[in-house]
Amino acid sequence: MALVEALNAVGVALVANPSSRSGTQELGKHLTIASLAIQLGIIATFAVLSGIFHRRCAVARIRSRAVWTTLTTLYVSMGLILVRSIFRTVEHTGNTTVRLGDLEALRSLSPLLRYEWYFYIFEATLMLLNSVLWNIWNPGRYLRKNVHLSTDGETEVEADRQLDHRTILAKIGNVLTFGLLFRNTAQSRQFRELRENSGGGRIELLPNAS
Repeated sequence: MALVEALNAVGVALVANPSSRSGTQELGKHLTIASLAIQLGIIATFAVLSGIFHRRCAVARIRSRAVWTTLTTLYVSMGLILVRSIFRTVEHTGNTTVRLGDLEALRSLSPLLRYEWYFYIFEATLMLLNSVLWNIWNPGRYLRKNVHLSTDGETEVEADRQLDHRTILAKIGNVLTFGLLFRNTAQSRQFRELRENSGGGRIELLPNAS
């Protein structure tokens, strides 16, 4: 994805620069198409991996709502991104040269470039739905709070729950300021465990980052 974003940024910058030579703008167009093609490949690979995981869960008869809801959300999200990626690929593979003084050249452009409603539906609306989707069915809803694995890698340890005494307005302000203001002042204690030292039989107090 880092490669996709880098190619896309460079490609768009070269195409959008009106002072660039035609060869440079053509290079930018190819870089943009390459980034979209790689993104389609990433989506296909991701779908295969999630499908393998899905099948293993089905074979193991795992019926947890956390697993199936998250997988369904993932599939819907990837479907939205796939449609948007296909739209962008088709949009950039045709004639994208815009000459404002030539009416016939403008008429020869693809309808995807001539009419904005294509962008509103296949780009803006799809990404808005994708954002709403992950905000409603966020995987964090299904993660157990205040629980971590012990040093043996298997035993679950639960810490004391920390109460949030902030008002509703303070919580909303914390969200609106992206966590910069109205923070929860209650200090949560670090997980700490007692473990016997195998060397001398001593007991060690170990911090456990969670």
